[in-house]
Amino acid sequence: MKSKYYLLGLPLVALLAASCGQRSSSPESIDGIDEFEICQKLMSGQKDYKVETDYGTVYLELMTSIQWPEKMGSANLSVLQDSIKRIAFRDRTSDGIREVLKNFIANTSIVDGATSVEPVDSLPADSMTYFYSVTADITDLTEDLVTYQVIASSFLGGAHPMTATRPFTYNLNEGVVLTNDNIYLPGVTNDSIMPVIKEALARQLSVPVRSLDRTGIFVSQFTYPGRPYIVNNTLYFHYDPYEIGPYALGNIDVAVHPYSIDHFLKPEVRKLFDQEF
Repeated sequence: MKSKYYLLGLPLVALLAASCGQRSSSPESIDGIDEFEICQKLMSGQKDYKVETDYGTVYLELMTSIQWPEKMGSANLSVLQDSIKRIAFRDRTSDGIREVLKNFIANTSIVDGATSVEPVDSLPADSMTYFYSVTADITDLTEDLVTYQVIASSFLGGAHPMTATRPFTYNLNEGVVLTNDNIYLPGVTNDSIMPVIKEALARQLSVPVRSLDRTGIFVSQFTYPGRPYIVNNTLYFHYDPYEIGPYALGNIDVAVHPYSIDHFLKPEVRKLFDQEF
């Protein structure tokens, strides 16, 4: 059975600070106690600005907080680190994560119509305040995989704030991020996978598949698998608001248990699941 790692009593939501010592780089079992070395940094940044625009004065708050991986057993984390920079910050060129974060909290170009920008120490209480926030947190970790959830939230004018969620799973054994392009056996198509995903969503919503439209699902758009990721031994397919449903439905994460889909998955992906239940 695979081990799941917990930090300070919570599943991978707190910072493991004392694990960066000189221990074995691969999982060990001593007296029945498993050890798997983890080292990460909690990195955050925030900067506030006063922005003059062609429609008046607004204030802008830029903030970010990420759990940055430095060691997870003996796995090569370079692809994981590059993926965090790309998925969370759309950054493909900066060398280090500090440069990425500095660039993010300095990027005031996201405000349309800005004529001048100056940093401020604090935001006035009664001001028109825009914001853009990015977080990247671990939601699952075993000896074989780590799953991150990246959340980007913003209000830059308009009817309501916008939030985009980008969960993804990194295979520590293979050094790859799981995608719909690399998790299935050759020959598996959307036509093979979608009936399983539709059945799973209908089960979540307690309706037959034929009645998904009555729950608000855009059945004409529900034709492709969402972003795959693994949490708690379950394969999820993530859809953002408007992808297969209205904004009011929020994020839709379809839970597919491994026994219902493992015959479609590559062997190296099946190994990520603990099916001893």
